[in-house]
Amino acid sequence: MDKSVIVTGAGAGLGFSLVKQHIGRGDRVYAFERNISDELRNLARDHADLHVCQCDVASTASVTAAVTEVFAKEERLDFLYNNAGIFLKDSHCGLLETDIDADMAMMQVNAAGMLRVFKAAFPRLGAGSVVVAITSEAGSIGACWREGEYMYAMSKAAANMAAMTLQNELKAKGVRVICFHPGWLRSLMGGERAAASPTSVSPDESAADIVGYATQPETIPEGVYFMEHTGKALPW
Repeated sequence: MDKSVIVTGAGAGLGFSLVKQHIGRGDRVYAFERNISDELRNLARDHADLHVCQCDVASTASVTAAVTEVFAKEERLDFLYNNAGIFLKDSHCGLLETDIDADMAMMQVNAAGMLRVFKAAFPRLGAGSVVVAITSEAGSIGACWREGEYMYAMSKAAANMAAMTLQNELKAKGVRVICFHPGWLRSLMGGERAAASPTSVSPDESAADIVGYATQPETIPEGVYFMEHTGKALPW
């Protein structure tokens, strides 16, 4: 396709799978990662169109530096995947056990980190650009079932709001913004429970679904901005 693509959180799991999907399509991919994995380095050695950029989305300076690298090579950005995110295992608890100060790290990465990337990439987004926000069903207020994990769920709800506000600001320019729940991933974040569950999904499967919709946004029903990787619409 020969499109320009940024993927944050690209070192492993879903982010790495998103990178592989676009490399397979013949695109120019800029893989942003805080701690660059050997797998990502090895893939870059085999693919000249894969560029690895060190990027910590919790740092405005780091995001700005990484995006500046891309801007030096690209006049426009076709796809932006905001995938970087964290879940602190100690936050799997009720309110009385919640360490609010420690859990603010999830807000910094999952919500503010996404907003930093949006802001830095904004000048290269134009007609036909697609912005993908990897959020979670945890960010759905209408479908909330949790009795804990407060800050994680709040961070994902905030990320949804950031994405929808960006959609409102850029709609007139022809930019499409989509929030995806990627499924319960068999990944490091999903842990042993996801690995053993028949309802979980592999990062490769989820990435294939998400890229399918991102590259054909016209297949998404009008008015749907938050959905599962399978295409099922989710309530805000």
